[in-house]
Amino acid sequence: MAAGMALALKDASSPTGPLSPEPSRIGAAAPSAPASPPKPGDELSEKKQKARIQDIINRSLQKTDTGATKHSADPLVNIAFSADEEVVINRGRFSWFSAVMMCVFVITGFASLILMMLSLRNTSVTMISEEISYIDAPNPPWDLPPWGYVKQPNDAPSRKIGKLFRYAMPSFMLFYAIFCASFGLFTTAYFCSELLVQDMGVNRVKNLGEVINKGVDVYLFRAVPITIILMSTISSIVYFVSDLNFTIAMVCGGATCLCCTNMGINMNFEGGTRLTHALNYDLRGSINFAIRSGAIGGLSAHSLALLGMVTVWMVDQKANSLLGFAAGTSIIAFYTRIAGGIFAKGCDIGSDFVSTMLGEDVDDYNMDNMDELRRAHNLHDLDMDGEEDEAFEERQHIVDPNAYIDEADMGFITRQEAQLRAKIEAEMENTLKSMHPVNYLDAIGENIADIGGTSSDLFETMCVTLATAVIIGGKAHEVPYFGTALPFCIISSGTLGCSVVSYYVWCHEKHTSNRIRRSLQLNLLCVMIFVQLSVVFACYLQWQVYHTINYDTFWNYSMITLLGLCAPEACAAICEYFTSVNYAPVSWIAKDANLGMIQVVLRGLGQGFASAGLPSVVNLIVQILAFQWEGFYGLVLLTCASQACTGWQATLAAFGAAVNNANRYVHLTTVNEMAHHRANVCASIGTTTSHNGKCIAGQNAFFATTCLLGALMADKYTKAGENFKNTTGQEFSEFTRAGLLASIVFTMLFLANTLTSCITMAKSVVSHCKDNNDVVPRKDKVFPATHIRPLANLVSFASIECFRLTISPMIQTFGAPLVIGQLFGFKGLLMMLSGGNSVAFSLNMFLINSGQAWDAARKYILFGMLKDDHGNVIGAESEVYDTLGIGEQIGGPLEDLCGPALNNFIKFVAVTSFVTREVYDMSPAKSWPWGLVQIAVNFALVAFFKWGLNITTKYLEAAFKKAKDRMEYEEGTAMLRELEARDRQIEERMQERGGPKKDDEEVQLF
Repeated sequence: MAAGMALALKDASSPTGPLSPEPSRIGAAAPSAPASPPKPGDELSEKKQKARIQDIINRSLQKTDTGATKHSADPLVNIAFSADEEVVINRGRFSWFSAVMMCVFVITGFASLILMMLSLRNTSVTMISEEISYIDAPNPPWDLPPWGYVKQPNDAPSRKIGKLFRYAMPSFMLFYAIFCASFGLFTTAYFCSELLVQDMGVNRVKNLGEVINKGVDVYLFRAVPITIILMSTISSIVYFVSDLNFTIAMVCGGATCLCCTNMGINMNFEGGTRLTHALNYDLRGSINFAIRSGAIGGLSAHSLALLGMVTVWMVDQKANSLLGFAAGTSIIAFYTRIAGGIFAKGCDIGSDFVSTMLGEDVDDYNMDNMDELRRAHNLHDLDMDGEEDEAFEERQHIVDPNAYIDEADMGFITRQEAQLRAKIEAEMENTLKSMHPVNYLDAIGENIADIGGTSSDLFETMCVTLATAVIIGGKAHEVPYFGTALPFCIISSGTLGCSVVSYYVWCHEKHTSNRIRRSLQLNLLCVMIFVQLSVVFACYLQWQVYHTINYDTFWNYSMITLLGLCAPEACAAICEYFTSVNYAPVSWIAKDANLGMIQVVLRGLGQGFASAGLPSVVNLIVQILAFQWEGFYGLVLLTCASQACTGWQATLAAFGAAVNNANRYVHLTTVNEMAHHRANVCASIGTTTSHNGKCIAGQNAFFATTCLLGALMADKYTKAGENFKNTTGQEFSEFTRAGLLASIVFTMLFLANTLTSCITMAKSVVSHCKDNNDVVPRKDKVFPATHIRPLANLVSFASIECFRLTISPMIQTFGAPLVIGQLFGFKGLLMMLSGGNSVAFSLNMFLINSGQAWDAARKYILFGMLKDDHGNVIGAESEVYDTLGIGEQIGGPLEDLCGPALNNFIKFVAVTSFVTREVYDMSPAKSWPWGLVQIAVNFALVAFFKWGLNITTKYLEAAFKKAKDRMEYEEGTAMLRELEARDRQIEERMQERGGPKKDDEEVQLF
């Protein structure tokens, strides 16, 4: 890893004296002897001083025997580590599984390349799909390569609406998709291997990470079985209303999404301690390490979704199975997003209440405690003159992520200060040991929600989009070979481009967060250019070589792709302006926080409203243009293009979760200002990219739902014997008006249900922690063992509770299309989907932008960016920081739960509508009584799982406890337990009072 010396030690006898690192041993091999330092008092030129710094860095990074002991000592004397003792750096581990998977994907990639070449000569595997046509059209010129001859059913000379027809599947493009997906998964496996082998840092960082990782393991251990049971139950029901292939594809989709999500979560937490350690060295290495850590969750979702859809289509050769695969991912994504959000924000709010009751600091970064430690050791006033030292004031400014830092000027301290810092960090470690385990829940939940929720959301959207692309491109396009090939070309090229740019991001130690953000956007621009060129080339071949499209179509396809590539970034840029610490709107909230909480809340809501309108306008314009140019197929291309760069955008979203997690670790384990500066730079970027990931996920969900709505309408009208292109304008009847109103009602009910579940979760956490010795640190163990078992008990309870609270919103979502489709007919259902899609997107933008604005305003202070009239930093110990904390608590559930959950809500409603489309009649004349029955059943199930299940569980627990107490009373066990407890109390009293006689103690007690 490239490294730069964060802070070194000056000789205590001379403020301008030489560096004096202490040589130490790495494993079994000793580093080369250090160069002889000049005598104290010698004047060193700036050039020599920098050369000496580089020499120390080079020696600290000197490679030694990797087969030595498990732990090694780092020779770099750094402000983050002890100045007088050997620093033990815990090494990573090699992953054989990652190495094997790299080999597998290399073989898969080469095999797909060979098959690509064979398909150009029409000598590869023959793949023919038979579907029902949505349009009347002549058969394409099948005699032209690389399609090959396809015999039509009954030798039909042309395609007819509602009749079966056959077309050659785009074999070249499918093998190209497999190659791109294999390269993406190879990249993911390589990044996993690289991540795990990195050093985990000093003991206090490793121990903190171990506690949190154990909590994550418990959550996943509880989540996976429940998710499998849920998936099996729904699949069994679907089997009776669909075919076997659909059900198998559904199970495969759910399993693939679940594996991808869990891998991303695990690797993100594995990288937390390693990234924290890297932040003590240099910024460039830390940024690239964090990007690769994020790519494991983000890029794998993009690649696995593409590979899964291609594999299912090649095996079954039916578009219906692709929809089954997408339905499986929809179930897992919904459950992951809602359950993870309820767990994260419910535990966050609940842990703050518990911390307040215990008298602990509710701030995630423990800034009050750090400030007290600094003051207690006079770190701010080393010369003891009663005023803050000038050097200390200067170091308070370097935590600003946009500050220009010269490490040669800021990286030196005296040995006396280094010893004080070592004492402070030792006390910080003691603080970690004394913290209640509930304070670790937020770190667990926030990353589960951000990584698991965003990854599964984008995975689902990708699958829904590709399924719709095959349906529309195959059944409603005049050239089905090209109509299905072009969407795969767009997304596959995006996967390949995102994989390549994940390997490196250009940045420098002195770059600010704004500068690095531009480098990330430069990588994205490279992907966009590559995708656009790929599409132009593919369309040019069809226009000039195969003559299957004309010039106007070539131009329309190219322009729609360009609009799709640019639209997500336009929306993200708009939202970023209102929610980033680098722009004025967030600074307004922070600067006006001294006016009170009302001012903070109103300004945050106002910015949320303003930021929600402009993205809606962008989406409206691009969708109108795409539909006018190429109809529903134009919307398909627009949606595919908007998701072409999703692999990189999901990587950046996961990058944000990783660096925010590491930023918390850094602030809890060290007082190294340079490490704080690097962590704040990364967190400033990560906060923005993580939020942009949610915005782009919302826009992609909006586009994907619109396309699926078009496929649903085309399928329903085709089976009714009508041309769907002549029915795009729906009449505004009483049923369509009712469907439009129902979209608002069901959306609001879903938000209310989800938000109240979050509040219930917070209450449950507080209640469970109250007077519960099973969740307090153990006194008979040494940290981190003191916290592992209590945190495991707490996470186990919270995970089961959040899963119970998720069932109610899921039943409500599943019942929405059944109620409306039968109560108001198919046309009412269409209007509900259309209106609900628009309502969900606008509310999503409003909720996540409002919540992020409050969160960013607080980080604006944490990053040292707020200054008073004299230029002094207003830090996290100020009153305005606490005021903004209330806004953050309000906005947390809106940003991380309610807003993103609307994506999964509307997609789940759309997928359910398509799967159950045969149930609905055009007119509700015969089905409306069943709609009333559905309302009653839906209400009863929601009420039972929201309230009745909890009441039933408590009643059963009380009954079992009463029976157990009665049995113990009859057997005398209860009396013996009371006597034992009384004896333990007596012994504890004796130890506290210096060992008085037991008889005297018994007299005092009784």
